[in-house]
Amino acid sequence: MPAGHDSPLSDVVFIRKLKRPTGSALWPAYRTGQDRFGTWLFTPQGSRYRGEKDGTVAYCNVGSPVGPGIAVMHLVPRTGWWIATFWDEDEPRWSVTVDICTPPRLTDDVLSYTDLELDILTDRSTGDAQIVDEDEFMAACDGGFIPVDEATAARQTADQIALLARHGAPPFADTGARRLHAAKELGLAPIRHLP
Repeated sequence: MPAGHDSPLSDVVFIRKLKRPTGSALWPAYRTGQDRFGTWLFTPQGSRYRGEKDGTVAYCNVGSPVGPGIAVMHLVPRTGWWIATFWDEDEPRWSVTVDICTPPRLTDDVLSYTDLELDILTDRSTGDAQIVDEDEFMAACDGGFIPVDEATAARQTADQIALLARHGAPPFADTGARRLHAAKELGLAPIRHLP
């Protein structure tokens, strides 16, 4: 298939989000496609999640306070200091959240990144995008958990992504929503096995 076009994939990867100084979480996703924006990973409703610090296994809520979670689509960019999550239309407020993080790395079937605390939230009803968790970001910087070069990259990335999202630029407007809807139509089973 020519470069820049979708290539169907069907394998499962595990997303590992690391938090400094300690803590991490692991959850599964189907690799559903690749395009000019990056790799698209779908986590169906009812999939499982593990907090690796305490080993707790629960429904993968991906930030939602209710189980059995909701379906989400992640976008891992080809390059960049972020990972985006597109929310199911049943989620009442957010349509897109973006974790500002170290560049995600895929090793075998595990995609890992370190959370740099800043997040961008895009409001479903207004389209407004806001940068949140500034206090956590500053505390992590002051505590030495985010080095200066990472802090600079995180700040620049957060400002850039928020601007793109506010202007409805792809993939932050409808691209992710279309991808999520198409993945839900595939009828993929929840992923309950964790390594």
